[in-house]
Amino acid sequence: MRIVVSSNDDEPPRTGPNSDFEDIFGGLTQPELERLAIDAIREYRASVALAETTRLELVAAGADAGCCPERRAEHQRIHQHAEAEHRARQLVLNNLVDRLGYVPKVSAA
Repeated sequence: MRIVVSSNDDEPPRTGPNSDFEDIFGGLTQPELERLAIDAIREYRASVALAETTRLELVAAGADAGCCPERRAEHQRIHQHAEAEHRARQLVLNNLVDRLGYVPKVSAA
């Protein structure tokens, strides 16, 4: 399915993720974008940690001779979901940083 976004019949239709981001972030002020970027950085860091944890669990399940195939498949599914979430958060974060023009400082805690 392809989504077409256009608010004016005289304009060519915009499609794709960038037009979606423009619809979402286009009217925000610099402070609003910065706040969203800071939140996105924190969420992105959490998604990186989760993806790594699920990867390690998948590796451990694969090395465990006593782990049944169904359990390995479940670990694989969980890991794939975590990776997809991680990549989605990265796309949003990259777009916010591009719009801001800089990476806001965010503490590690």
